[in-house]
Amino acid sequence: MSRKFLLWGGLLVGILVLLMGGTAVAHMVNEAVYNGEVARNVSVAGVDVSGLGREDLWEVLDEIEAEWGRIPATVAAADFEITTEMSELGVQIDRAAVTQAAMAVGRDDGFIDDFRSWLRSFFGKTRYVPLSFELDEATTIAYIDGHEEALRVSPIEPSFTGASGTIVVTEGLDGARIDGAVVAGALEPVVTADLPPYSVAVDLVPVPPITDDTKLAAAIAHAEGLASTPMVVRVNARNATLYPETIERWVVSDWQDGQLTAVFDLDLVQRSVEGLLSDYDDPGTPPRFNVVDNQVSYTLGAPPKECCGEGVGELLYEAALEGGGGLVRLPARLTYEDGGKAAVEALGVKELIAEFTTRHNCCESRVTNIHRIADIVRGYLIEPGGRFSINDYVGRRTREKGFVSAGVIESGHFTEDVGGGISQFATTLFNAAFFAGMDFESYQSHSIYISRYPYGREATMSYPAPDLAIRNNSPYGMLLWTSYTGNSITVQVYSTEYFDVEQTAQSSRRSGFCTHVNTFRSRTTPDGEVLKDSVFASYRPREGVDCNGNEIPKPD
Repeated sequence: MSRKFLLWGGLLVGILVLLMGGTAVAHMVNEAVYNGEVARNVSVAGVDVSGLGREDLWEVLDEIEAEWGRIPATVAAADFEITTEMSELGVQIDRAAVTQAAMAVGRDDGFIDDFRSWLRSFFGKTRYVPLSFELDEATTIAYIDGHEEALRVSPIEPSFTGASGTIVVTEGLDGARIDGAVVAGALEPVVTADLPPYSVAVDLVPVPPITDDTKLAAAIAHAEGLASTPMVVRVNARNATLYPETIERWVVSDWQDGQLTAVFDLDLVQRSVEGLLSDYDDPGTPPRFNVVDNQVSYTLGAPPKECCGEGVGELLYEAALEGGGGLVRLPARLTYEDGGKAAVEALGVKELIAEFTTRHNCCESRVTNIHRIADIVRGYLIEPGGRFSINDYVGRRTREKGFVSAGVIESGHFTEDVGGGISQFATTLFNAAFFAGMDFESYQSHSIYISRYPYGREATMSYPAPDLAIRNNSPYGMLLWTSYTGNSITVQVYSTEYFDVEQTAQSSRRSGFCTHVNTFRSRTTPDGEVLKDSVFASYRPREGVDCNGNEIPKPD
C-alpha cells in the first residue's frame, strides 16, 4: 500500500471523525438549547407543537379538546338512548400523558435512536404524538343524573279505590333508570382503549316504589276510617244522612307529601250528593207579572236553590277527617245569581201580540165560573217550548175552588154541572192562542154551534176531557193575561211578536146531518218561513140529534 493512499485514507477517516464528532456535539448543544421544550417537527392531532414549553403545549391541547370534545358519544340501555358530546360525558384529553409523550420525542429512546431522530428532523420528517383520553367520572354521573327525567321510567305506586263499594288495591310496579355510576364504569375502559366516537350499552337499574307493604296498610286503614261513620248533612233547611256504604265509594288513593294516603274524589262526591239529594231542591217562587194599560211589569220571586253549591267534596272530606260527627251544612246553588232578572228579561214578555174577546149575558151563574177561571189563569207564563193545559193547571172545577153550577152540554143535550160556562173562557183563550201563533195539542169544538163564538174556531171543556192544551213554539215567553166585565171575557197574550198570523180560508162539508168545518191558518216567521195548519170543528144539526139524524137519549 502506497504512502499516498494511506495519507488520503487517514485524512478521510479524520474528516468523518470530525463530522461525526461535530454532529454529536451539535446534537448535544441542541438538546441543551431546547431542554424543556418539544423537539423539532413534532405534531399532536395535526397541530405542530415544535418548540413549545409545557404551559404553551397545554394551551394548544385546550384548543384541540374544544374541537374533539364535540364528537358524539352515545349511551344506550333497553329502550333508552341518549347521544351527547364527549365533553358532556366527562371525556377529556389526558393532557399529562400527551405532554409527557410530546416531550419524550427524540429524548427517551437511547442516544443512538435519539440521535437518528434528531438527524431526520432536519429533513422535514414529522414525528406524530397520538392523543390519549381520560374520564372524569364525576362529570359523567352529574350529566346522567341531570337528565334523569328522560332516562327513567318512574315506578308505579300502589293505589286503591272504593268505587265498587269496598277498598280494592292495585299493586305497584318497579320503574327503571340509567345510573350515572354504571355509565361511568362502562365508559372508562372504552375511553382508555379506543378513539372516539364512543358508544356504550348498560343495564337499567330498577327503581322500586316508595310505598312498601307497611305504608300501604296504613293508607288503607286511613281510607277505611274515612268511611266508618255516617254523616248528617243539611241543605235547603232539610237534613239527610249519608251512610258508610255511600261514603266508601268516594274514597281513592292519592300521593301527598311523598306519601300514599286516602282522600275523596271531590268531583265524584259533588255528583253523588247532587243525585242523592235532588229531592231537597228548593223550587223558589216564580216572578210575578202585571199588566196595566197594556204595559208589562214584573216582580222577581225567589230563585230556585239546588243541591248543591261548589265545595261539597271539600266539606265532607274535612268532616270525615274529623270523625264524621256533627252536622255538615252544604251550600245551595242559586239557579239565577241575579235573582232571575236576566232570565226574565230574556223571555221578551214586553208587548201585546194577540187578544180576543167574547161576550155573554150579564149576571148569569155561568159568569161566576168564567170570572173564576179567568182569575186563576191570569198571569200564567208559557215559557219557550212550554205547554199550558187548562185541566192540568186548574184541575176539576169544584165548589171548593169557587165554581158554581151552570149550563153545560152533555151527550148532545143542554144540562147543568159545576163549572158550566168555562167553555166560553176556553174559546176565548183558543182564539187568542190562534192569533198568537201557538200550536194546539188538544182541543174539541162544541157539538152544537153557539152563535156567540166564531164559527169553526172555538173549544169546549170538561174534566178530565175534553181539554184545551196549547204549546208555545216561539223563542219567547208568552204571558196569558185575562180581564172581564159584566158581559165579556178577554184573553191577551204578551210576548215579543214572532209570528205574522193570518186566517187564510175556511171550508165546510156535510157528513150526514153534521157539518165539518176546517179553518186554515198561516204563520210567517221572521226569516220568511211560512207554516200552514188548520183547526177542525164538527157541529150536529141541533140538540139531541146525532150525525145520522137519530135522537140521542138524555143523560140520567
